[in-house]
Amino acid sequence: MCLMLAAACSHDKTAIVDHAIDPEEVPTVTSHDVQTIISDNGVTRYRITTPLWLIYEEAKEPHWIFPKGVLAEELDSAYNNASTIRCDSAYFFERKQLWHLTGNVRMTNVNGDVIMTNEIYWDQHKRQLYSESFIHIEKQERVIEGRGYVSNENFTTYTLRNVEAIFPIDEEQLGMQNQPAAPNDSTHQAL
Repeated sequence: MCLMLAAACSHDKTAIVDHAIDPEEVPTVTSHDVQTIISDNGVTRYRITTPLWLIYEEAKEPHWIFPKGVLAEELDSAYNNASTIRCDSAYFFERKQLWHLTGNVRMTNVNGDVIMTNEIYWDQHKRQLYSESFIHIEKQERVIEGRGYVSNENFTTYTLRNVEAIFPIDEEQLGMQNQPAAPNDSTHQAL
């Protein structure tokens, strides 16, 4: 009986299906509705939240893609939110330790400054952010616009190489502009 079973097994064929998977096109890992913590030298530094995270570990250039946007929050030593970056989509290149953030990029630093652009790079090796795209910066006392942005990782110290506009913000003046003009006002009479 054992010989018959062995003989029967010798006639079975193993089917091998050849389906090539392109590691540049097919992610190694797909994760939905993710919130994760990232540490740097054993210290918890960032919290990342995203609806979709695609990891391409087998690609020639291993990378991550966040096609539905990402929120990255820098955490202080008490795990409070120190600064944030939000964008429509992001790419992270593992070997280079380089982030490429695109679409409605909005960054807020510990001072409350808001930096907005359509594209920015974050080089983790150099610990700096940079962009050649148009940048809009809202500080407490002024708005600055231009191109050629470089800053530290916390975006508290930065350089804007090609400043296109600086608008001072005067809270009193803003409040007065929203008031209706008096009938004796010279600007009203000039109209």
